Amino acid sequence: MFDMIARVHDMTRLCWNVALLAQDAQYVVNMRIMGMSGGWSVPRGENRRMMQEKLPAFTECMIAGTMATMNGTAPEKAMQAAIAPLSKKVRANRKRLVKRGPC
Repeated sequence: MFDMIARVHDMTRLCWNVALLAQDAQYVVNMRIMGMSGGWSVPRGENRRMMQEKLPAFTECMIAGTMATMNGTAPEKAMQAAIAPLSKKVRANRKRLVKRGPC
C-alpha cells in the first residue's frame, strides 16, 4: 500500500514539474519574441544564445534519463531525472530575462 502511495506521489510531482517547465518555457519564449520586436530588453546575442543552448540542454536531458533508466529507476523518477536539467536551464533563463524587464 505504501509503495502505491509513494508512486502516486512521484507521478503527481512529475506532473507538477512538467507543468512548471511548460510555464517557464512559455515565459522565456514570450520574452524573447517581445525582445525581437523591441518590447522587452534582451541582451545582444540573445537570438544566437537561444539556438546554441538547445542541443546541449536536450543532450543532457537524454543522458540523465537514459542513465536513470539503465539504473532501473521507476519510470516516473526516470522522467523526473530527464527533465531536471532542462527545468534548471529554463528557470535560469526566465529569471535572467525577467530581471531585464520591458523596454
